[in-house]
Amino acid sequence: MLTIAISGLTNCTERWEEMNTDPNRLTDLPDAYLFTSAVRGAFNDARGDIQVNFGGQYAHVYISNNWVREIDKYNGFGTQDYPEGVFSGVYNSSIRNAVEVLKLTSEGEKYENRWHHVQAQIIAIISFSRLTDMFGDVPYFEAGMAKYGIEEPEYDTQEDIYADMVERLKNCINTLEEPGAEAHIYASDIDPVYKGDIDKWIRFANSYRLHLAMRVRFADPGKYEPIIAESLSLPLIESNDQNPTLKTSESKSDLYNPWYWTWQSSQEGVYNLVWSEMFINILKATSDPRLSFFATKNSDGVYKGMPNGLTDEAFSAWNKKNASIPTGEFFAKDQPIYLITAAQIWLLRAEAALFNLSGAGGDVNMGYQTAIGLAMEQWNIDADSIDTYLAEEEEATLNGDRENMFRQISTQMWITSVPNAFESWCTIRRTGYPVISQRTSPVLSQGITNGYMPTRVSYPVTKERTINGDHIDEAIDRLPGGEDRIDTKVWWDARDIH
Repeated sequence: MLTIAISGLTNCTERWEEMNTDPNRLTDLPDAYLFTSAVRGAFNDARGDIQVNFGGQYAHVYISNNWVREIDKYNGFGTQDYPEGVFSGVYNSSIRNAVEVLKLTSEGEKYENRWHHVQAQIIAIISFSRLTDMFGDVPYFEAGMAKYGIEEPEYDTQEDIYADMVERLKNCINTLEEPGAEAHIYASDIDPVYKGDIDKWIRFANSYRLHLAMRVRFADPGKYEPIIAESLSLPLIESNDQNPTLKTSESKSDLYNPWYWTWQSSQEGVYNLVWSEMFINILKATSDPRLSFFATKNSDGVYKGMPNGLTDEAFSAWNKKNASIPTGEFFAKDQPIYLITAAQIWLLRAEAALFNLSGAGGDVNMGYQTAIGLAMEQWNIDADSIDTYLAEEEEATLNGDRENMFRQISTQMWITSVPNAFESWCTIRRTGYPVISQRTSPVLSQGITNGYMPTRVSYPVTKERTINGDHIDEAIDRLPGGEDRIDTKVWWDARDIH
């Protein structure tokens, strides 16, 4: 068994570096090629299912294809095993490639390099965090180790996974901060995100650590508030030029922004994705200048979103052509793709200051307005429109009691996360905002949740169930009531304000 020395971690944890290594594939490829592939996968893997079909529809940001309407109707995933697509799409791409880099760059191996090693760890953590945020308990420490005799990996608890991820990121930051490290990280032609800029890698790792600690702070404040304070004391992503960004191409079809194909289908009369009524209405109500960048007007010359969760009868009376769709500019071929942004980090900083987490302090409204400005600048909204919004719009200034200010911060996070609406859904689950009311109207489907927004995705029922059913059952047994339901909360979903 491959042994990788990482300070402060147990032997069980060390096995994580061996995850998802397929002994019959990729073994002759250099680590640099695999690293680039892992990074691109972290931006793109299972995008449609994660960001649109589940995240986008549960967050009431998008309405997806007609054939995934069961998800939007809160019925689970119908006859198609969309969760399996997420499992396969993430485990067999970005994670597999990142973990192979970990193997190749570990001590005594062919491409030994401890700095490349930690860069691959950061990328793997991105993908693992998405999986556990979607399902809860997932394979982590033993995943993908069939080569070493573990063909049925255990499902680890989300609590343990998060504890390990934040510890790993701390170690990654320490390694990248070592004197001379900048000479040993991946070169600009291998690193598609930061082009070999070590300062930006450190900011990225620390920002993602803050993101993870803030996500779980309501579940275990005693453990994670000190981690939040530690992250806030270190360099963070502060400006849009520090965003982890994957550039796309206007001319090379294999490097197009993947969202472009969704826009292109609408031009051919196939409306695979439209904006939700809730998303459009919130932007309209606050005169948000991003509205015209995000959305087209319909045939009547107005911005109009489609209601989420329509019954079959109500849906048949609707014409998707009457709903606003993403603009060609927002989904342009060469529109960059983001993992996490300066605006999101500033919103987390504003939240930390609002709740004075471990003495975070700071000007809450300054952080909030800085976030809004950066979020708009990210999409090239003109400066005058930004200034007018910040000066004149009531929602652009924090007001009221602490709970209302938290609502404002959380709602901006929900908006700012698009097109990555999975993060919008995570925001609602973590904070309770914006509020997704129980569906009671006769034109809306209550599904299997009595009309309440789903809080997780149920486990795959085909390939993963066949291969590893016993350990899926163990994970299900740990769920409340021992049922694999979509209205069961994941571990970190611990705040109940209603």
